[in-house]
Amino acid sequence: RCEQSQFSMWWSRKLATRCLRLNRGKSTTPGTGTNSASKEPEQTLGIIGVPFAKGQGKQGVELAPDLLRQSSLRQVLQSSHDGLVIRDYGNLQYAVDEPLLQQQRVHYHHIRNYADFMACNRALIEQVKLMLAENSQFLTIGGDHAIGFGSVAGHLQHTPNLSLVWIDAHADINLHSTSQSGNIHGMPVSFLLEQLRTTWQHAGLQEIAPNW
Repeated sequence: RCEQSQFSMWWSRKLATRCLRLNRGKSTTPGTGTNSASKEPEQTLGIIGVPFAKGQGKQGVELAPDLLRQSSLRQVLQSSHDGLVIRDYGNLQYAVDEPLLQQQRVHYHHIRNYADFMACNRALIEQVKLMLAENSQFLTIGGDHAIGFGSVAGHLQHTPNLSLVWIDAHADINLHSTSQSGNIHGMPVSFLLEQLRTTWQHAGLQEIAPNW
């Protein structure tokens, strides 16, 4: 437990530094180059935990949101950026409806936990839009890679003119036909790309996926 706590504290500091590094140096007024630190608007950060682990087969990633909170994540984030206001929205809640379960049984049995994936990311999209409406930035804490779809799709619905840098050891761009495992955590980018969405149609996807 001691080693786990030390690792969690180290990781929370590392996460905080990476999340807020880009905010440093934003003390100039666009087009003037003059210092305006005293005129900067309040910086607010919305946090949502998404303890979702059904995109793959291992246990443990669903514990991360609460473990990071217990390891002083809020304090580390605030110490990394003076005046940062943090709003913690708790952990995401979602419910899987019967139509999605029926679609999974009939059409998507080859994709593990498709109904849970869609239900979770639908809820996450709405939560991301809410956080962006109420804050200058947001932080989603997973959970496995499957929640990347909802995080990005929600941001795109709020800010359509958005560029994305996806940093991972894998592309996470598998189709159901190319995935050997059926684990949906290897597919979120393919759900985001319009070219691939037109190739494979999925229930519940068209009304929430971005035109990107």
